[in-house]
Amino acid sequence: MIKLSANLSFLFTELPFEKRFNAASDIGFKAVEFLFPYNYKINNIKSWLEEANLKLILFNSFPGNLEKGEKGIACLIGRENEFKEKFSIALEYAEQLKCPFIHIMPGIELDEKYRNKYRDIFKKNLIYAANLSKEKNITILIEAINDKDIPSYHLNYVSDAIDIIEELKHPYLKLQLDLYHAQIMSGNLTSIIEKSISYTKHMQIASPPYRYEPDKGEINFQFIFSIIEKLKYDGYIGCEYNPSTNTKDSLHWAQNYNIK
Repeated sequence: MIKLSANLSFLFTELPFEKRFNAASDIGFKAVEFLFPYNYKINNIKSWLEEANLKLILFNSFPGNLEKGEKGIACLIGRENEFKEKFSIALEYAEQLKCPFIHIMPGIELDEKYRNKYRDIFKKNLIYAANLSKEKNITILIEAINDKDIPSYHLNYVSDAIDIIEELKHPYLKLQLDLYHAQIMSGNLTSIIEKSISYTKHMQIASPPYRYEPDKGEINFQFIFSIIEKLKYDGYIGCEYNPSTNTKDSLHWAQNYNIK
């Protein structure tokens, strides 16, 4: 059965953040996710979730300085101690909010000749985070992001993410499969899903080229969802797209999945 999660950093942005929770619940969502919780107090987020009777499924690790264009710090040279400090904060949020997954963002490569060094740091930070999160029964996720939207991002291909997971073999390190990014980088989504499903704990969807709702672009989402159901994936699929109209009207495609 397809289960949809509302990404509140993308959907219902016509509303203040705290009002997006009830808006998602009213339209039929049972779970939400968002990019970063760190500008909000844990107790406030908890109350918004409880009032709307929602589960929080996912948020991202500390991104670094967004104003300077940073997209994560987990692979950056000389930022290892900062990563550890910030991950402990992320873990506290996840534990208190009963969130099962934290997506760890590696960041942008500042100099391609240090790519191997970036990868070594990323893997060491992943092991550090996975060992801590294991104690809380929280799983960390890694996600391949396309290099068109974020040039020089450290992790671009699903196959590359799987290689890291295979190498580290940590039970609390899994894959976040974003179908929008995978379509841009590789295409052939059916094959990617089939090869990666055993590693995948969370999915996200939007449709290229404009990152609109799934029925406004290149992806045949109904066919893709049939593949996902056939493979008995039991996690959520996050609606991480930019509505082409207002949020409610953009969700017409989701009516067959208990979203009205």
